[in-house]
Amino acid sequence: MNKPFTPPQNVKEVLERASRPKTAVITGGMPYANGPLHLGHLAGAIVPPDIMARYMRMLIGKDNVLFVSGNDDHGSTSESSAVKAGKGVREFIDEIHDKQVQTITRYGISYDIFSGTSQPDCYPIHAETSQDFMRKMWKNGLLEKKTTNQWYDPKINRFLQDRNVTGKCPNPNCTNESAYSDNCEVCGMEYDPSQLLNPKSALSGATPELKPTAHLWMDMTKVQDQLVEWLKSKQNKWRKGVINQVMDTVLPAFQFDNIHEPAYKEMKANLPKHKSRYAPGKKVVVQFENKEDFINGMNMMTVQEIPVEVMDGWAHRSITRDVVWGIPVPKEIDPEMEGKTLYVWPDSLIAPISFSKVALKNKGKGPDEWKRFWTESDSRVFQFLGQDNVYFYVLMQGAMWFGTQADPNRQPVLGEYQLTDIFSVFHLMVDGEKMSKSRGNFYSADQLTNEMGFDPDQVRYFLSTLGIAEKPSNFEFETFKERNKFLAGPMNAAIEKPISAVHSRFDGKVPDGKLLEKAEKETMKIVQLYLKNMEKGEHLTLLGQIENYARLINSFFVQYKPHDDRADLEGRKDGLYTSFYILKNLMIMLYPFAPQTMERVRVSLNLPETVWSVDELGTGIPAGHVIGQKGTYFPSVEGVQVD
Repeated sequence: MNKPFTPPQNVKEVLERASRPKTAVITGGMPYANGPLHLGHLAGAIVPPDIMARYMRMLIGKDNVLFVSGNDDHGSTSESSAVKAGKGVREFIDEIHDKQVQTITRYGISYDIFSGTSQPDCYPIHAETSQDFMRKMWKNGLLEKKTTNQWYDPKINRFLQDRNVTGKCPNPNCTNESAYSDNCEVCGMEYDPSQLLNPKSALSGATPELKPTAHLWMDMTKVQDQLVEWLKSKQNKWRKGVINQVMDTVLPAFQFDNIHEPAYKEMKANLPKHKSRYAPGKKVVVQFENKEDFINGMNMMTVQEIPVEVMDGWAHRSITRDVVWGIPVPKEIDPEMEGKTLYVWPDSLIAPISFSKVALKNKGKGPDEWKRFWTESDSRVFQFLGQDNVYFYVLMQGAMWFGTQADPNRQPVLGEYQLTDIFSVFHLMVDGEKMSKSRGNFYSADQLTNEMGFDPDQVRYFLSTLGIAEKPSNFEFETFKERNKFLAGPMNAAIEKPISAVHSRFDGKVPDGKLLEKAEKETMKIVQLYLKNMEKGEHLTLLGQIENYARLINSFFVQYKPHDDRADLEGRKDGLYTSFYILKNLMIMLYPFAPQTMERVRVSLNLPETVWSVDELGTGIPAGHVIGQKGTYFPSVEGVQVD
């Protein structure tokens, strides 16, 4: 019998009940090595995972956390960008990589490693890991060889990837002359490459021709039930947008023309449990909970002579390419695969495992240490990415993980790759529009700091207040400047007032006071909210409440006047002692968001680096502790003064 729930009585009890994985890996969508990091990179795949990594280190200790990433080097994007720049691929990638590392360092991103899939320190390990994936997936029947027609450039004698062929969109109502091989980004139409009008090679300018080529294709229907089972276990844990998107895709379904709807309605009650909906093109979609029900339902429709179309296009993907710059397919899989390389998407999904191995090797750990992070049931992997990439990180990656198991027809067990947790974000607009160089609202991360003079922590903090995890968000510079005024004013005041008062009135030592009851109650509330929202990666509401918590310091200065000798001494001691209690908690909670600023606060408070732990929340600063000198915290803003 379960014990009745009893609410925690103090901060220590709150922390004792916190959910703590044994280990954690944090990673984000990998930037291509084809240009500078921009505002969108920061907002979706760099700052949010850094916040989670710093939080996890505070929660379970830095030795149990890996924060890994790197450049997505392979595939046609890097090749074509290098060709356009007139440089060799290796030279081009290394130049971009070095510049991105400088940006990452400037923004205080705390990677254990930021490498690249083709970097010398990573490539041998990454090739070995990727080829192991391909061998196991082939053995388990998730891969099959198929021959399809693909564009071939006769001028440079090579097959071309989809993005390396452009032409006129086949949609008669669209005028786009730069549509890609199989889709148009202007009108959204998807089509067979043979339908593209006036095709042109982006690499040579020649007119390409369609030629047959064999590749390995993944059949995700082989593990469809396992994917559904896993995703159902995440329905109340993941962001709704992620779950809704992938569940709608992965559940077994077929569609039929709506002229057959009367016949369907007559037999509907006898079909296995299902849901139906109308779809474009005068179609009716019928969706089932599992493959067995789906097959039975399809057979029943066939008996009634209702033609159906299986909706499994999502499940069949080519995972190899005719590209030199990539991970070679193991020769023993099939002789016809010699010269083929792994497609950049599965390559990038495997990469965090390879990065983890390299990071641990660099730390002097043993060759099997990575398994503690990736293959144990009490480990967690947090992955941050844009909503456009959810399909790949959930369905393709999940199928790949199942495909490496001794038995792919079940959930993973100890010693096998554990399925990950996905944190997707919505699109970030700038001044109300999609970022675009032609519109003049495209900003690199370096422009914000080097040219416009903003502090990295100002940018980090503001991005965290946009709620991009919960809704499409807009980076407005006027709102950004207003937020910086708050940091320069009320937030700096919360930091500076106690430090100034202790030096001017209490000889630089924390007075022997009592903790005020209001502070104790508010701390209980904020710590509970902090633990809950940080684990979810949801910061909008949390930061608003932390800001209110910071305002308590100002209210205690107004009420108890610790800086004023004319006020009651005991009240002044209590007010200042409590203000330092709140300031320490504030510093710890804000550390993942504004790490460089909070590090300066730590130095001023004369506290050790071990303070970066959630278990330090609610412990306060003891009476008699010597406080260091006031420093510079959030940058000053014209017209804003700390009272």
